[in-house]
Amino acid sequence: MRIDQLSVVLRQRNPWEAIDLGFAMTREWWREIYVSWLVAFVPLSVVACLLLPPPWALLPVWWLKPALDRIVLHVVSSAVFGSPPRLGETVRSFFTYGRNGLLLWLLPPLRFSPYRSFTLPVRQLENARGRTARLRAQQLRKRGASQALWLTLVCLAFELLVFLSLAGLYDLLVPATTRETFDAFELLNGAPSRSHAYVLLALYMCGIALIEPLYVAGGFALYLNRRTALEGWDLEVQLRRIAQHGPRVPEQESSATASTIVVLLAAGVALAALLALSGFASAQEPTTPASSEARASRPVPLAASEAKQQIREVLRKPEFEQFENQITIEPLGKPEKPQERARETGITAFIEFLASALRGLVWIVLGAIVLFGLYWVLRRLDWIRPAQGAAWRPPATLFGLDVRPESLPPDVAAAAAQLARSGNTVAALSLLYRGTLAALLHRDRIELASGDTEFDCLTKTRERIAAQTHAYLARLLTAWQAAAYAQRIPPLPEVEQLASDWPGLFGAQPT
Repeated sequence: MRIDQLSVVLRQRNPWEAIDLGFAMTREWWREIYVSWLVAFVPLSVVACLLLPPPWALLPVWWLKPALDRIVLHVVSSAVFGSPPRLGETVRSFFTYGRNGLLLWLLPPLRFSPYRSFTLPVRQLENARGRTARLRAQQLRKRGASQALWLTLVCLAFELLVFLSLAGLYDLLVPATTRETFDAFELLNGAPSRSHAYVLLALYMCGIALIEPLYVAGGFALYLNRRTALEGWDLEVQLRRIAQHGPRVPEQESSATASTIVVLLAAGVALAALLALSGFASAQEPTTPASSEARASRPVPLAASEAKQQIREVLRKPEFEQFENQITIEPLGKPEKPQERARETGITAFIEFLASALRGLVWIVLGAIVLFGLYWVLRRLDWIRPAQGAAWRPPATLFGLDVRPESLPPDVAAAAAQLARSGNTVAALSLLYRGTLAALLHRDRIELASGDTEFDCLTKTRERIAAQTHAYLARLLTAWQAAAYAQRIPPLPEVEQLASDWPGLFGAQPT
């Protein structure tokens, strides 16, 4: 990954803003992304429909989506870190960039992971394997996991929404004379014919084809935002641009060939759908003059009053004038036979199952509330005592700095002032920074981890130390970052002031 050739502006974004950045990248490079995606998705869908019946043809297409997602990720990442690859290069090099962990991602539990698009770049772009990949994915999920989960759920909902919208559009386009043989929404409540099932399958695959690239790009943008926060990519890019005396403007090239391929693919899919529907229609009802006359001569439904009149005329015929009386002895308290309920199918059965599941969930939640209330009462009465966890131990190093108290001089402020006067300002700030971290860890018992950043340090200490002490910590961190990362050495009076203020804030015991 060459972050000096980025096509997007790197900065620390809100996770939701990062997902929106992924959608914007999909809109920017939609030709390259959707061409590569459809070249793999359309043949797989056609083969699945030819080999399997409609209800089962969707299963292999859905199951192989993680393999096809790698194509989308390759195009998006290449566009971000340089320029979009050509279609032939993307297809030919699939097993070069997409084979790492491919089999594992097609097997449970990784296949059902809700963070698939968020952690896929760890395998494909970082080429991490085994325990290293697992630890890396866990580190990424410390922040942004909930947004990745919601991204998965929302994209699934939008796939269903696109399917229902296309089904409604198809229902509107069906001629009125054929509505008695096809209704897209009524098919959801029953067993459709083979041709109608293929129509529904094609509509749902259209939803997958439209939403899946957005899902992959959104997860990649979350991954990019997380690495920017962890490794300070935005700061590195700015420093490189300053060194080059000018920002780098990414080149944008138009791709007329890609748009042509998209049009040809869309035309081919539409032509195949029309041929399939016409074949199914001809197989179900031959178009002959006799059948046309038969459809034209169908009886028109009668009104309720006319139907009753015809029934009375039929009952007046001699065949219906014979009557027979029968006497049956039955007990007075005979129980009524329960009426057998017809078995529901389709969407009705699904709604009943969902209602039963929600009813069970409500009972589970009520039971959990009762148990929590009972636990709370027993804790108040001191009948239950929580288990004592392991004591927290401060780390020996933070941010690559030795923060053990024994590694510091007896008078940190005096030693730092002497280093500053001798011209070693970075060492003076480093000593003050180490002394501050040691005081926060061992004196104030603030649990800082080795993976925390300077911003995390400010966040965790905001509510734990006094406002004056926190303001000093912010000043010290600003001076340290400017000197250590940007090579901007603060003036000597500012460093001496930091050294003189240090003993009153971090040299004494906490109040």
